[in-house]
Amino acid sequence: MPDPARLSVVLLWHMHQPEYRDGASGEFAQPWVYLHALKDYADMAAHLERHPEVRAAVNFVPVLADQLEDYCDQFATGRIRDPLLALLARDPAAPLAAAERALAIERCFHANHEKMVQPYPAYRALHELYGGLERQGRAALAYLSDQFYYDLVTWYHLAWTGETVRRGSELVARLMAAGTGFTFADRQALFALVGAVVRDILPRYARLAAGGRVELSTSPHHHPIAPLLLDFAAAREAKPGLPLPEAAGYPGGAARVDAHVRSALES
Repeated sequence: MPDPARLSVVLLWHMHQPEYRDGASGEFAQPWVYLHALKDYADMAAHLERHPEVRAAVNFVPVLADQLEDYCDQFATGRIRDPLLALLARDPAAPLAAAERALAIERCFHANHEKMVQPYPAYRALHELYGGLERQGRAALAYLSDQFYYDLVTWYHLAWTGETVRRGSELVARLMAAGTGFTFADRQALFALVGAVVRDILPRYARLAAGGRVELSTSPHHHPIAPLLLDFAAAREAKPGLPLPEAAGYPGGAARVDAHVRSALES
């Protein structure tokens, strides 16, 4: 039996997001890549940096890295292909369109209310104000000004900042303390902060790897379920008795797995 005093725990952090880009336009249908970079990926790197004795393996799925690089290009060029991110940096010179208002409501109240809305009185007040008007009918929502929507999208991004980002940023502390009436300059500054955090995610983990603090690994490029492509019966390793397809196997499954693995290694 191994000596318990000499046992080690290997921490494997699996960083994965699926493909959110429209194949034709390149526009992002969902903002989860940059939001999780702003919160989870940044916080994890900070914890590893803070504790030099800790070692971990970090797995980046290539399609996630591809999209992080895409966001880096967006911040560098100013050609924003994520509508929510574009709304954060939106010039208020022209009134918001109905589609932009609908986007803000759809995305910025789509959050864990207990942990991301309720703890912040100003954010909670926005939700209560909207809810009260909505109960009066859709026409009542016309009374909401553009400032309401700009405050809403600002609070959404503030709530998504990682704990370590929040503690290290005078800007985030100032905006959270202000609570309402965020200016265009405020939103531009927050947009720049988001960009700085996102651009540094891959270099940050590369620095940790270069220093021997983490070991980087990867997965098949678009994260196909490789065992099932090789053998449908692999599903029963997790759920014995699970019904399987009538087909003997996935056509060309081994070749597809090989292609995804090769593409991942090249990426």
